[in-house]
Amino acid sequence: MLGVGKMMNKKMKLFSVLMLFVIGILAAGFASAAQISAIQEVKISGDVIDETGTNYILGLERGEEFDVKVKVSSAFALDDAQVEAMVRGYDHDDLIDDISDTFDMKAGVTYYKTLNLKLPSRMDQDTYQLRVMVSDRNNTQEVKDYTLEIDTARHKLEIKDIVLNPENEVQAGRSLLTTVRLKNRGESQEEDIKVKVSIPALGISASDYIDELDEEDCADSGCDDSTTSEEIYMRIPVDAATGDYTVKVEVGYDDGDEKETETATIRIIGEEETAATSDTTTAKTIITVGPEIQDITKGAGGVVYLLTISNTASTSKTYAVSTGGADWADFSITPSKVVVVDAGESSTVYISVSAKDTATAGENSFTLSIKSGEKTLKEVALKANVVEPKTSGWKTLKRALEVGLFVLIVLLVILGLIIGFTKLKGSEEEPKEEEKTYY
Repeated sequence: MLGVGKMMNKKMKLFSVLMLFVIGILAAGFASAAQISAIQEVKISGDVIDETGTNYILGLERGEEFDVKVKVSSAFALDDAQVEAMVRGYDHDDLIDDISDTFDMKAGVTYYKTLNLKLPSRMDQDTYQLRVMVSDRNNTQEVKDYTLEIDTARHKLEIKDIVLNPENEVQAGRSLLTTVRLKNRGESQEEDIKVKVSIPALGISASDYIDELDEEDCADSGCDDSTTSEEIYMRIPVDAATGDYTVKVEVGYDDGDEKETETATIRIIGEEETAATSDTTTAKTIITVGPEIQDITKGAGGVVYLLTISNTASTSKTYAVSTGGADWADFSITPSKVVVVDAGESSTVYISVSAKDTATAGENSFTLSIKSGEKTLKEVALKANVVEPKTSGWKTLKRALEVGLFVLIVLLVILGLIIGFTKLKGSEEEPKEEEKTYY
Protein backbone atom coordinates (compact mmCIF):
# COMPACT_ATOMS: atom_id res chain seq x y z
CA MET A 1 0.00 0.00 0.00
CA LEU A 2 2.82 2.36 0.88
CA GLY A 3 4.42 1.84 -2.54
CA VAL A 4 1.13 2.55 -4.22
CA GLY A 5 0.72 5.78 -2.22
CA LYS A 6 4.17 7.01 -3.18
CA MET A 7 3.48 6.28 -6.80
CA MET A 8 0.22 8.22 -6.65
CA ASN A 9 1.97 11.20 -5.03
CA LYS A 10 4.57 11.24 -7.78
CA LYS A 11 1.84 11.16 -10.43
CA MET A 12 -0.02 14.03 -8.72
CA LYS A 13 3.13 16.12 -8.56
CA LEU A 14 3.86 15.48 -12.24
CA PHE A 15 0.26 16.37 -13.17
CA SER A 16 0.46 19.59 -11.13
CA VAL A 17 3.67 20.58 -12.89
CA LEU A 18 2.12 19.91 -16.28
CA MET A 19 -0.98 21.92 -15.39
CA LEU A 20 1.07 24.87 -14.22
CA PHE A 21 3.06 24.71 -17.47
CA VAL A 22 -0.10 24.66 -19.59
CA ILE A 23 -1.66 27.50 -17.57
CA GLY A 24 1.50 29.51 -18.01
CA ILE A 25 1.46 29.00 -21.76
CA LEU A 26 -2.23 29.93 -21.96
CA ALA A 27 -1.68 32.99 -19.77
CA ALA A 28 1.19 34.10 -21.96
CA GLY A 29 -0.99 33.58 -25.05
CA PHE A 30 -3.85 35.58 -23.55
CA ALA A 31 -1.46 38.34 -22.50
CA SER A 32 0.00 38.61 -26.00
CA ALA A 33 -3.47 39.22 -27.51
CA ALA A 34 -5.07 41.11 -24.65
CA GLN A 35 -7.39 44.11 -24.95
CA ILE A 36 -5.36 47.28 -24.47
CA SER A 37 -6.67 49.55 -21.72
CA ALA A 38 -4.46 52.62 -21.80
CA ILE A 39 -6.44 55.83 -22.54
CA GLN A 40 -6.67 57.63 -19.21
CA GLU A 41 -7.57 61.17 -20.28
CA VAL A 42 -8.08 63.31 -23.42
CA LYS A 43 -7.72 67.09 -23.59
CA ILE A 44 -8.51 69.48 -26.42
CA SER A 45 -6.72 72.82 -26.22
CA GLY A 46 -6.11 72.20 -22.53
CA ASP A 47 -9.68 71.22 -21.57
CA VAL A 48 -10.55 67.66 -20.52
CA ILE A 49 -13.32 66.16 -22.67
CA ASP A 50 -15.68 63.31 -21.81
CA GLU A 51 -16.64 60.31 -23.86
CA THR A 52 -19.83 59.87 -25.87
CA GLY A 53 -22.73 58.94 -23.64
CA THR A 54 -22.08 61.59 -20.98
CA ASN A 55 -24.13 64.25 -22.86
CA TYR A 56 -20.98 66.25 -23.34
CA ILE A 57 -20.59 67.85 -26.80
CA LEU A 58 -17.61 70.02 -27.66
CA GLY A 59 -18.28 72.87 -30.07
CA LEU A 60 -15.59 73.79 -32.62
CA GLU A 61 -15.49 76.04 -35.68
CA ARG A 62 -14.53 75.11 -39.22
CA GLY A 63 -11.03 76.13 -40.14
CA GLU A 64 -9.94 75.82 -36.50
CA GLU A 65 -6.70 74.06 -35.61
CA PHE A 66 -6.49 72.37 -32.22
CA ASP A 67 -4.30 70.02 -30.17
CA VAL A 68 -5.46 66.69 -28.79
CA LYS A 69 -3.42 65.67 -25.74
CA VAL A 70 -3.82 62.01 -24.77
CA LYS A 71 -2.76 60.54 -21.38
CA VAL A 72 -1.98 56.82 -21.65
CA SER A 73 -0.90 54.17 -19.15
CA SER A 74 -1.03 50.37 -19.45
CA ALA A 75 -1.08 47.60 -16.84
CA PHE A 76 1.21 45.52 -19.04
CA ALA A 77 4.05 46.48 -21.33
CA LEU A 78 3.36 47.34 -24.97
CA ASP A 79 5.93 47.35 -27.76
CA ASP A 80 5.74 49.72 -30.74
CA ALA A 81 2.61 51.47 -29.51
CA GLN A 82 0.99 54.43 -31.30
CA VAL A 83 -1.65 56.98 -30.38
CA GLU A 84 -3.96 58.25 -33.12
CA ALA A 85 -6.77 60.83 -33.33
CA MET A 86 -9.11 61.19 -36.31
CA VAL A 87 -12.40 62.62 -37.54
CA ARG A 88 -14.14 60.62 -40.26
CA GLY A 89 -17.13 61.38 -42.50
CA TYR A 90 -15.54 64.38 -44.23
CA ASP A 91 -16.13 64.00 -47.98
CA HIS A 92 -12.81 65.25 -49.38
CA ASP A 93 -9.25 64.01 -49.80
CA ASP A 94 -7.61 66.12 -47.08
CA LEU A 95 -8.04 63.76 -44.12
CA ILE A 96 -8.54 65.00 -40.58
CA ASP A 97 -6.16 62.87 -38.54
CA ASP A 98 -2.79 62.68 -36.82
CA ILE A 99 -0.75 59.82 -35.36
CA SER A 100 2.20 59.69 -32.99
CA ASP A 101 5.52 58.02 -33.58
CA THR A 102 5.91 54.47 -32.27
CA PHE A 103 7.09 54.11 -28.67
CA ASP A 104 7.44 51.35 -26.07
CA MET A 105 5.12 51.54 -23.05
CA LYS A 106 6.37 50.12 -19.77
CA ALA A 107 3.81 48.65 -17.42
CA GLY A 108 2.40 51.20 -14.97
CA VAL A 109 4.20 54.19 -16.53
CA THR A 110 2.15 57.25 -17.68
CA TYR A 111 2.81 58.85 -21.09
CA TYR A 112 1.45 62.00 -22.78
CA LYS A 113 1.13 62.27 -26.55
CA THR A 114 0.03 65.48 -28.31
CA LEU A 115 -1.63 65.32 -31.73
CA ASN A 116 -2.63 68.19 -33.99
CA LEU A 117 -5.80 68.33 -36.08
CA LYS A 118 -7.17 71.03 -38.37
CA LEU A 119 -10.83 71.24 -39.36
CA PRO A 120 -11.15 72.20 -43.06
CA SER A 121 -13.10 75.37 -43.73
CA ARG A 122 -15.32 73.58 -46.27
CA MET A 123 -16.54 70.71 -44.06
CA ASP A 124 -20.28 70.60 -43.40
CA GLN A 125 -21.72 72.10 -40.25
CA ASP A 126 -22.77 68.97 -38.36
CA THR A 127 -21.99 66.56 -35.53
CA TYR A 128 -18.88 64.39 -35.88
CA GLN A 129 -17.02 61.81 -33.79
CA LEU A 130 -13.46 62.45 -32.65
CA ARG A 131 -11.97 58.95 -32.44
CA VAL A 132 -8.91 58.44 -30.20
CA MET A 133 -7.13 55.10 -30.55
CA VAL A 134 -4.18 53.33 -28.90
CA SER A 135 -2.71 50.28 -30.60
CA ASP A 136 0.46 48.26 -30.84
CA ARG A 137 1.74 45.52 -33.12
CA ASN A 138 0.04 42.53 -31.43
CA ASN A 139 -2.81 43.44 -29.08
CA THR A 140 -6.40 44.50 -29.71
CA GLN A 141 -6.63 48.29 -30.00
CA GLU A 142 -8.52 50.55 -27.62
CA VAL A 143 -10.84 53.17 -29.16
CA LYS A 144 -12.78 55.96 -27.46
CA ASP A 145 -15.19 58.37 -29.18
CA TYR A 146 -15.92 62.00 -28.33
CA THR A 147 -18.73 64.03 -29.88
CA LEU A 148 -17.86 67.26 -31.67
CA GLU A 149 -20.32 69.86 -32.93
CA ILE A 150 -18.73 71.59 -35.93
CA ASP A 151 -20.08 75.10 -36.42
CA THR A 152 -18.96 78.19 -38.31
CA ALA A 153 -18.12 81.74 -37.34
CA ARG A 154 -20.57 84.59 -37.83
CA HIS A 155 -18.02 86.40 -40.01
CA LYS A 156 -15.73 84.23 -42.13
CA LEU A 157 -14.43 84.83 -45.67
CA GLU A 158 -12.18 82.44 -47.56
CA ILE A 159 -9.75 83.43 -50.31
CA LYS A 160 -10.39 80.63 -52.79
CA ASP A 161 -7.99 81.64 -55.56
CA ILE A 162 -5.58 84.35 -56.75
CA VAL A 163 -5.35 84.77 -60.54
CA LEU A 164 -2.42 86.75 -61.95
CA ASN A 165 -2.18 88.14 -65.49
CA PRO A 166 0.45 87.47 -66.79
CA GLU A 167 0.31 84.22 -64.88
CA ASN A 168 3.96 83.28 -64.36
CA GLU A 169 6.27 86.19 -65.14
CA VAL A 170 6.12 89.86 -66.05
CA GLN A 171 8.73 92.28 -67.35
CA ALA A 172 9.78 95.28 -65.31
CA GLY A 173 7.87 98.36 -66.41
CA ARG A 174 4.82 96.32 -67.46
CA SER A 175 1.50 95.97 -65.66
CA LEU A 176 0.35 93.08 -63.44
CA LEU A 177 -3.39 92.41 -63.16
CA THR A 178 -4.80 90.44 -60.22
CA THR A 179 -8.27 89.02 -59.59
CA VAL A 180 -9.26 87.43 -56.29
CA ARG A 181 -11.93 84.73 -55.84
CA LEU A 182 -13.78 84.91 -52.49
CA LYS A 183 -16.29 82.66 -50.72
CA ASN A 184 -18.35 83.55 -47.67
CA ARG A 185 -18.06 80.72 -45.13
CA GLY A 186 -19.79 82.68 -42.38
CA GLU A 187 -23.35 83.02 -41.15
CA SER A 188 -23.71 86.72 -42.06
CA GLN A 189 -23.79 88.70 -45.28
CA GLU A 190 -20.67 90.83 -45.70
CA GLU A 191 -20.60 94.37 -47.11
CA ASP A 192 -17.86 96.78 -48.21
CA ILE A 193 -15.19 94.10 -48.55
CA LYS A 194 -11.77 95.61 -49.24
CA VAL A 195 -9.38 93.59 -51.41
CA LYS A 196 -5.78 94.83 -51.32
CA VAL A 197 -3.01 93.43 -53.51
CA SER A 198 0.63 94.31 -52.89
CA ILE A 199 4.22 93.31 -53.60
CA PRO A 200 5.89 94.32 -50.33
CA ALA A 201 9.44 93.93 -51.66
CA LEU A 202 8.73 96.58 -54.31
CA GLY A 203 6.57 98.84 -52.14
CA ILE A 204 3.63 98.81 -54.57
CA SER A 205 -0.04 98.06 -53.87
CA ALA A 206 -3.57 98.57 -55.20
CA SER A 207 -7.08 98.02 -53.80
CA ASP A 208 -10.65 97.39 -54.85
CA TYR A 209 -14.01 97.04 -53.05
CA ILE A 210 -16.74 94.41 -53.31
CA ASP A 211 -20.11 95.86 -52.31
CA GLU A 212 -21.63 92.75 -50.73
CA LEU A 213 -21.37 88.99 -50.49
CA ASP A 214 -24.23 86.77 -49.30
CA GLU A 215 -23.89 84.35 -46.44
CA GLU A 216 -23.07 80.68 -47.09
CA ASP A 217 -25.94 78.47 -48.23
CA CYS A 218 -28.35 81.40 -48.12
CA ALA A 219 -32.01 80.50 -48.57
CA ASP A 220 -32.87 83.05 -51.27
CA SER A 221 -32.83 81.64 -54.80
CA GLY A 222 -30.96 84.63 -56.23
CA CYS A 223 -28.20 84.89 -53.64
CA ASP A 224 -24.57 83.97 -54.20
CA ASP A 225 -21.94 83.26 -51.53
CA SER A 226 -18.99 83.44 -53.99
CA THR A 227 -17.64 86.28 -56.12
CA THR A 228 -14.56 87.43 -58.04
CA SER A 229 -13.08 90.90 -57.69
CA GLU A 230 -12.46 93.25 -60.59
CA GLU A 231 -8.97 93.24 -62.11
CA ILE A 232 -6.64 95.09 -59.75
CA TYR A 233 -3.88 96.93 -61.65
CA MET A 234 -0.29 97.37 -60.48
CA ARG A 235 2.60 98.66 -62.57
CA ILE A 236 5.91 96.95 -61.94
CA PRO A 237 8.73 99.50 -61.45
CA VAL A 238 11.13 99.78 -64.38
CA ASP A 239 14.13 99.31 -62.10
CA ALA A 240 12.82 96.11 -60.46
CA ALA A 241 15.52 93.43 -60.29
CA THR A 242 15.01 89.99 -61.77
CA GLY A 243 13.68 87.47 -59.25
CA ASP A 244 10.67 85.78 -57.67
CA TYR A 245 8.41 88.11 -55.68
CA THR A 246 5.59 87.47 -53.23
CA VAL A 247 2.20 88.89 -54.19
CA LYS A 248 0.23 89.45 -50.99
CA VAL A 249 -3.58 89.56 -50.95
CA GLU A 250 -5.37 91.00 -47.91
CA VAL A 251 -9.16 90.93 -47.55
CA GLY A 252 -10.68 93.15 -44.86
CA TYR A 253 -14.35 92.86 -43.81
CA ASP A 254 -16.78 93.25 -40.88
CA ASP A 255 -15.94 96.98 -40.68
CA GLY A 256 -12.25 96.11 -40.76
CA ASP A 257 -12.38 93.86 -37.69
CA GLU A 258 -11.68 90.69 -39.67
CA LYS A 259 -8.88 90.05 -42.13
CA GLU A 260 -7.81 87.14 -44.37
CA THR A 261 -4.39 86.89 -46.04
CA GLU A 262 -3.03 84.69 -48.84
CA THR A 263 0.03 84.92 -51.09
CA ALA A 264 1.09 84.02 -54.62
CA THR A 265 4.42 84.21 -56.45
CA ILE A 266 5.31 86.10 -59.64
CA ARG A 267 8.66 86.21 -61.43
CA ILE A 268 9.80 89.62 -62.61
CA ILE A 269 12.26 89.97 -65.49
CA GLY A 270 14.38 93.04 -64.83
CA GLU A 271 16.10 95.39 -67.24
CA GLU A 272 19.46 93.69 -66.82
CA GLU A 273 18.10 90.36 -68.04
CA THR A 274 16.15 91.99 -70.85
CA ALA A 275 19.33 93.73 -72.00
CA ALA A 276 21.29 90.48 -71.78
CA THR A 277 18.83 88.79 -74.11
CA SER A 278 18.31 91.72 -76.46
CA ASP A 279 20.85 90.33 -78.94
CA THR A 280 18.91 87.11 -79.40
CA THR A 281 17.17 86.42 -82.68
CA THR A 282 13.71 86.61 -81.14
CA ALA A 283 14.26 90.05 -79.63
CA LYS A 284 15.89 91.40 -82.78
CA THR A 285 13.50 90.04 -85.41
CA ILE A 286 10.26 91.79 -86.34
CA ILE A 287 7.80 89.63 -88.26
CA THR A 288 4.70 91.00 -90.00
CA VAL A 289 2.15 88.89 -91.84
CA GLY A 290 -0.91 89.99 -93.74
CA PRO A 291 -3.66 89.84 -94.65
CA GLU A 292 -4.89 87.17 -92.25
CA ILE A 293 -7.78 85.97 -94.44
CA GLN A 294 -8.53 86.11 -98.17
CA ASP A 295 -11.06 84.71 -100.63
CA ILE A 296 -9.71 82.00 -102.96
CA THR A 297 -11.67 80.85 -106.00
CA LYS A 298 -11.02 77.34 -107.26
CA GLY A 299 -9.18 77.38 -110.57
CA ALA A 300 -8.63 81.14 -110.48
CA GLY A 301 -4.88 81.07 -109.84
CA GLY A 302 -4.93 81.68 -106.08
CA VAL A 303 -3.93 84.63 -103.90
CA VAL A 304 -0.75 85.96 -102.28
CA TYR A 305 -0.01 86.50 -98.57
CA LEU A 306 2.82 88.87 -97.65
CA LEU A 307 5.46 88.09 -95.02
CA THR A 308 7.90 90.83 -93.98
CA ILE A 309 10.98 89.94 -91.92
CA SER A 310 12.98 92.80 -90.38
CA ASN A 311 16.37 92.04 -88.87
CA THR A 312 17.39 94.76 -86.41
CA ALA A 313 20.36 92.83 -85.04
CA SER A 314 23.95 93.81 -85.73
CA THR A 315 24.62 90.75 -87.91
CA SER A 316 22.84 89.11 -90.84
CA LYS A 317 20.53 86.20 -90.11
CA THR A 318 19.05 83.31 -92.03
CA TYR A 319 15.34 82.49 -91.80
CA ALA A 320 13.43 79.43 -93.00
CA VAL A 321 9.80 79.86 -94.07
CA SER A 322 7.41 76.91 -94.32
CA THR A 323 3.70 76.16 -94.53
CA GLY A 324 1.75 73.32 -93.01
CA GLY A 325 -1.55 72.00 -91.81
CA ALA A 326 -3.34 72.30 -95.16
CA ASP A 327 -3.96 69.49 -97.66
CA TRP A 328 -6.64 71.56 -99.35
CA ALA A 329 -4.21 73.93 -101.11
CA ASP A 330 -1.04 74.20 -103.15
CA PHE A 331 1.69 76.58 -101.95
CA SER A 332 4.65 78.33 -103.46
CA ILE A 333 7.10 80.62 -101.64
CA THR A 334 8.92 83.40 -103.50
CA PRO A 335 11.78 84.26 -103.74
CA SER A 336 12.81 81.25 -101.62
CA LYS A 337 11.95 79.20 -98.56
CA VAL A 338 15.30 80.24 -97.07
CA VAL A 339 15.90 83.99 -96.77
CA VAL A 340 19.05 85.79 -95.65
CA VAL A 341 18.35 89.23 -94.21
CA ASP A 342 21.26 91.59 -93.65
CA ALA A 343 21.70 93.57 -90.45
CA GLY A 344 19.25 96.45 -90.30
CA GLU A 345 17.45 95.28 -93.46
CA SER A 346 14.02 93.88 -94.26
CA SER A 347 12.91 91.26 -96.75
CA THR A 348 9.48 90.43 -98.14
CA VAL A 349 8.42 86.86 -98.86
CA TYR A 350 5.38 86.06 -101.02
CA ILE A 351 3.30 83.00 -100.19
CA SER A 352 1.08 82.03 -103.10
CA VAL A 353 -1.91 79.87 -102.19
CA SER A 354 -4.27 78.19 -104.66
CA ALA A 355 -7.20 75.95 -103.78
CA LYS A 356 -7.28 72.38 -105.05
CA ASP A 357 -10.33 71.04 -106.85
CA THR A 358 -10.98 68.86 -103.80
CA ALA A 359 -10.94 71.81 -101.39
CA THR A 360 -14.07 72.24 -99.29
CA ALA A 361 -15.91 75.47 -99.86
CA GLY A 362 -15.89 77.79 -96.87
CA GLU A 363 -13.27 78.83 -94.34
CA ASN A 364 -10.02 76.84 -94.38
CA SER A 365 -6.77 77.48 -92.55
CA PHE A 366 -3.04 76.85 -92.79
CA THR A 367 0.03 77.57 -90.67
CA LEU A 368 2.96 79.78 -91.61
CA SER A 369 6.14 79.05 -89.64
CA ILE A 370 9.29 81.19 -89.45
CA LYS A 371 12.47 79.69 -87.99
CA SER A 372 16.00 80.87 -87.37
CA GLY A 373 18.29 77.92 -86.90
CA GLU A 374 16.55 75.38 -84.67
CA LYS A 375 14.39 77.99 -82.98
CA THR A 376 10.85 78.74 -84.11
CA LEU A 377 10.40 82.51 -84.00
CA LYS A 378 6.74 82.63 -84.91
CA GLU A 379 3.86 80.46 -86.06
CA VAL A 380 0.92 82.26 -87.62
CA ALA A 381 -2.49 80.74 -88.36
CA LEU A 382 -3.83 82.18 -91.62
CA LYS A 383 -7.23 81.61 -93.17
CA ALA A 384 -8.74 81.41 -96.64
CA ASN A 385 -12.35 81.48 -97.70
CA VAL A 386 -12.64 78.99 -100.57
CA VAL A 387 -15.44 79.78 -103.05
CA GLU A 388 -16.73 77.82 -106.03
CA PRO A 389 -15.88 79.21 -109.51
CA LYS A 390 -18.55 81.26 -111.26
CA THR A 391 -18.95 82.19 -114.98
CA SER A 392 -17.48 85.64 -115.34
CA GLY A 393 -19.27 88.56 -117.06
CA TRP A 394 -16.54 88.84 -119.72
CA LYS A 395 -17.01 85.22 -120.75
CA THR A 396 -20.74 85.76 -121.01
CA LEU A 397 -20.26 88.95 -123.03
CA LYS A 398 -17.74 87.25 -125.29
CA ARG A 399 -20.11 84.42 -125.97
CA ALA A 400 -22.96 86.83 -126.66
CA LEU A 401 -20.79 88.82 -129.09
CA GLU A 402 -19.77 85.66 -130.92
CA VAL A 403 -23.39 84.61 -131.31
CA GLY A 404 -24.40 88.13 -132.35
CA LEU A 405 -21.63 88.30 -134.97
CA PHE A 406 -22.67 84.96 -136.39
CA VAL A 407 -26.29 86.09 -136.64
CA LEU A 408 -25.20 89.37 -138.28
CA ILE A 409 -23.15 87.53 -140.89
CA VAL A 410 -26.08 85.27 -141.66
CA LEU A 411 -28.39 88.28 -141.99
CA LEU A 412 -25.94 90.06 -144.31
CA VAL A 413 -25.66 87.00 -146.51
CA ILE A 414 -29.42 86.70 -146.72
CA LEU A 415 -29.79 90.42 -147.43
CA GLY A 416 -27.16 90.20 -150.18
CA LEU A 417 -28.98 87.31 -151.79
CA ILE A 418 -32.27 89.16 -151.67
CA ILE A 419 -30.76 92.28 -153.30
CA GLY A 420 -29.04 90.18 -155.97
CA PHE A 421 -32.20 88.29 -156.87
CA THR A 422 -34.18 91.52 -156.95
CA LYS A 423 -31.78 93.22 -159.42
CA LEU A 424 -31.67 90.16 -161.62
CA LYS A 425 -35.42 89.98 -161.85
CA GLY A 426 -35.72 93.70 -162.61
CA SER A 427 -33.32 93.54 -165.54
CA GLU A 428 -35.24 90.69 -167.16
CA GLU A 429 -38.62 92.48 -166.99
CA GLU A 430 -37.47 95.96 -168.28
CA PRO A 431 -39.02 96.65 -171.91
CA LYS A 432 -36.79 97.61 -174.78
CA GLU A 433 -37.22 101.14 -176.25
CA GLU A 434 -38.71 101.40 -179.83
CA GLU A 435 -36.48 102.69 -182.49
CA LYS A 436 -37.60 106.08 -183.84
CA THR A 437 -36.86 107.58 -187.27
CA TYR A 438 -36.31 111.28 -187.54
CA TYR A 439 -36.62 113.13 -190.68
